[in-house]
Amino acid sequence: MMNVALDVLRVADWQTEGMTPPVSDPSVHEAFLRETLALARKSLDVGSSPIGAVLVDKNGEVIARGRNRVGEPQTARRVGDASVAHAEMDVFFQVGKLENPQDLTLYTSLEPCLMCGGASALLEVGRIVWATADPWGGAGRLLAWSDHPAMQETEIVPCPLPDLETEGASLFAPEAKRAFPDEGWALWREKYPTETEGV
Repeated sequence: MMNVALDVLRVADWQTEGMTPPVSDPSVHEAFLRETLALARKSLDVGSSPIGAVLVDKNGEVIARGRNRVGEPQTARRVGDASVAHAEMDVFFQVGKLENPQDLTLYTSLEPCLMCGGASALLEVGRIVWATADPWGGAGRLLAWSDHPAMQETEIVPCPLPDLETEGASLFAPEAKRAFPDEGWALWREKYPTETEGV
């Protein structure tokens, strides 16, 4: 398996200036981000929001796969039918107590919300990588990820691969239009005009 260790330069103001931090080799993320998008499509197929996540160790091994389960019943093995049944939380509930969380990378198809981003920080996950920014529901709208005290030890890698960002935006756009207020949908149309056209 590939090693996910990267030399990523932090750019604290990427959100406000529309910049993506430079990455030494963005392709190292591709397989994992593609998996999150596949999980997102599976969620959509069963009536949940199209968001997927995988948790990867320092050796590039996937230790947990999750997807949004808000629209699905809860089971003995899975949190479902609850507002907290986001893809990232699905991953964290599966794993339980994290061993060496600083060596883990959380990959998601969509920028985490405040709950999932906050949980990642509190659990001391070493890196978060997402395929597509969420200009309304993503935590970055309300706080600068790298400026938040709880996130100082977490490396943030937003949207490293433009093709996958486009794919994720197209996948989530109908949900953004359905679930977000007019202001949120306007932010999505501004950020992703091509992907939201005709939705």
